Amino acid sequence: MLDQETGLRGYNLNGLDEFLRPYQQGRADFGQALNDSRSAMEGDRNGQALLAEQAQISDEWRQLASVAVTQARLRDTVHADATGARQRKAVMDRFRIANTDYQRLIDERRESREAGLAWLSAGVVFALAVFFALLGAVVLRRQRQARRAARRREAAYVARQHDLGTGLQVARSEEEAHEVLSRHLELSVPGSDAAVLTRNNSENRLLLATEVPDDSPLTDRVADVEPRACLAVRLASRRHEGDAAAPSVLRCEVCGGLEGRADCSPLIVGGEVIGAALLRHPDPLSERQDRAVEESVAQAAPVLANLRNLALAESRAATDGLTGLPNRRSFEETLKRMAAQAGRTKTPLSALALDLDHFKSVNDTHGHEVGDEVLAAMGALLADLVRASDFAARIGGEEFVVLAPDTARDGAVALAETIRAAVREVAVPGVAQVTVSIGVASLPEDASTPSGLLRAADRLLYAAKERGRDRVEANLPVGESEPQPRITS
Repeated sequence: MLDQETGLRGYNLNGLDEFLRPYQQGRADFGQALNDSRSAMEGDRNGQALLAEQAQISDEWRQLASVAVTQARLRDTVHADATGARQRKAVMDRFRIANTDYQRLIDERRESREAGLAWLSAGVVFALAVFFALLGAVVLRRQRQARRAARRREAAYVARQHDLGTGLQVARSEEEAHEVLSRHLELSVPGSDAAVLTRNNSENRLLLATEVPDDSPLTDRVADVEPRACLAVRLASRRHEGDAAAPSVLRCEVCGGLEGRADCSPLIVGGEVIGAALLRHPDPLSERQDRAVEESVAQAAPVLANLRNLALAESRAATDGLTGLPNRRSFEETLKRMAAQAGRTKTPLSALALDLDHFKSVNDTHGHEVGDEVLAAMGALLADLVRASDFAARIGGEEFVVLAPDTARDGAVALAETIRAAVREVAVPGVAQVTVSIGVASLPEDASTPSGLLRAADRLLYAAKERGRDRVEANLPVGESEPQPRITS
């Protein structure tokens, strides 16, 4: 409408047709703008009414404008401008008012849309805030749960390691400590089989220190094998066998080629390898399981070494260094224990007191080295002849004793005769003949106390010495006419 008004005013002032172009273009544009606005206001009665009002006013103005154009062309411009201008102005003022109302309606709709968009944006922002808040809460909750689970796992791990330490500390022997370590490793790695390997006292053989199933291939592999056959012992480092992802050119003779995976950790104390812990498992170790194996072996190694040293010291304290038999201290403790057992079970206990005949002359004639050979041969013979339940000891000089639990006097005499005959077969270079005198006494027939049993056997031994040596002496059974030593030869 402004374009039309401007063009018409210029044409009226100048009479040039070029000023009618904005007027004519304005009329075309107005029609298009009116159609666009009607489409935009579809369904809005207020908007359609305002557009209709503007269209009506526009038609009135265009009629007046057409008259003005015609009059201008007839050169009657002054009258036309004076009269028509006032009329057109009045119509245009009405149009401006109607258009202002229409613009206000448009602004209100725009503000409403903007307000809706603002609320929508706020809603979206709020929804996103709630979503991310909930997501953050879920993430934090899961993190807290993960931390709690990690703390529980760590607490369980620490408790299990503490249990291992307690078990090792209260173990009464190296063998029991081996079993504690083996069970702990199996509990740390479910589904696994653990075994502890150790060196023998001379350190020239590798031995199974824990029990394994009868069908275990380790039984044959460890039989009579040197320590160097185990790569973990030889290299003093942890070894993994059966891992296809990390094959090695070296193969362990002990665990190489076993079904599944094998993890072998050396037991190192002060730079010395005293054995190894072998763990067989079907699946790869987790980080926590790997840590458990490494720390458990490191924790157990010094305890095992201490128990071994303690056992060795106790063995040396209770063992005769020349014959390898228990010494007098060990004998006295064993005698008390066996006598107490016999009293509780109401079973007999027999004692054999042995003394090598003419041993002083052997030392005087052949020297103490030869005498030591005779004593060592006597110790080896007794160790071979007595039963596993019997007890043989060297209690001083050329004196020996054998305790035979659950053995009556007649059985003990038979054992004594076997020993006496075997001693006569002992051959020591330079010594013509070795013989022994033996006294046999039994609980409860010959004594009622442990010390009384030993004194009774000693008296009968002295009787054997006095009656010619190389003989066995025992009291006659109760009920005979004269209780006196029975002589056998």
